[in-house]
Amino acid sequence: MHFKQLVSVSVILLGGSRACLHDSIIAPRVEDELATLRRRDVPVPLKTAIKNVRVFDGYVVSKPQTVIIDGEFITDSDENVEQVIDADNRILIPGLIDSHAHVQSVEGLENMTSYGVTTIFDMACPNYELCNSLKSNPGLASLYVSMLSALGPAGGNPKLNPVSPELLLYPGKDPKYLVDYAFGNGSNYFKIVNANSGGPTQEQQNELVDYAHSKGHFVVTHAPSVIAYTQAVTAKTDVLQHMPDDGLLSPCVIKSMKEDNLASTPTMEIFRRAYTIQPEIIQFLRGNNSANSTYENVVRNVKRQHIAGVPILAGTDAVGSSIPQFYFPFGDSLHQELVNLVDAGMTPAEALRAATIVPATVHRLNDRGVIKPGMRADLVLLNSNPLVNISNTRDIARVWAGGVEYANVAK
Repeated sequence: MHFKQLVSVSVILLGGSRACLHDSIIAPRVEDELATLRRRDVPVPLKTAIKNVRVFDGYVVSKPQTVIIDGEFITDSDENVEQVIDADNRILIPGLIDSHAHVQSVEGLENMTSYGVTTIFDMACPNYELCNSLKSNPGLASLYVSMLSALGPAGGNPKLNPVSPELLLYPGKDPKYLVDYAFGNGSNYFKIVNANSGGPTQEQQNELVDYAHSKGHFVVTHAPSVIAYTQAVTAKTDVLQHMPDDGLLSPCVIKSMKEDNLASTPTMEIFRRAYTIQPEIIQFLRGNNSANSTYENVVRNVKRQHIAGVPILAGTDAVGSSIPQFYFPFGDSLHQELVNLVDAGMTPAEALRAATIVPATVHRLNDRGVIKPGMRADLVLLNSNPLVNISNTRDIARVWAGGVEYANVAK
């Protein structure tokens, strides 16, 4: 079958498989989300000088200075300033980045933005038109998406991965066409779903990563177990999603990650919730939990990666209210993830870096993650110093997304 024919057939098949998800996932209607976007009243951005503000530079908080917003970007020109804000020694940090979430609606984008999350990496797209419409809207968080995951016949939760049988990777099947399909439909990066037996084979994972890299694309891999994680590291995927809870990673695996410059998005918060306050998460994702699986394994693996110097990215796996069995809030969960990272051994500054400059660098976003002229004006003004207590990232005074101030910040 030719590629164009495959795309047409696959879109139809994916549409059918999405309908089967409605028993488990509340999928928004594209027309409703488009109508919501059309109704938005986005304020005209004003050239704004934020005076007497202390800036987090990735390591320390500066003495009071002035930061100027001009359109979407930060500038060093103080000409024709239209608005002056006295920050009164408050703290300015870059907009936060959630490197693993599942946002499918304008409401989800609004929730994220209200908590100062201005960039989101969405890990499963249920509808291509919907995801493309949510990607870039003035005054809201930017959304980056993976349109189709490489999934084996039994390699993941079918409730969360709407892949038709014709697009599953059976052993021996050449996987490279999936990469072309995904990027032909608007993917910003490629995702492999590897969940123990039934996922793509080691050879297929190697081929997917090599082929995507040859095309200049970025690859992430869902790998929540020691076996899956080890396979993904062997394939040299760029970022490993989740963290094994069923055991400890070997020193050789962690050493390989460091040597090959691989990064990790441990999504500690979904594990913390599942093992402490929301056991229904484990039930939904896996059925009965393994006796060997613990949140302590997650924490220890994160600590060991951090000590080894593996880049760690803050991500949550948040789904909002789209799954009736449990509520996993957007935005606030990323602030809790920063607390989790500090509990796992990071300093507050390192945790903030894991949600700003580190994911921006790893994901090749050269226009954000740090506050300086020429960078995108994704900014969060805090009332309290997060380097004193990382929980102070929740003490939000103002948020800007692409230079547009967001009116309804979380309190």
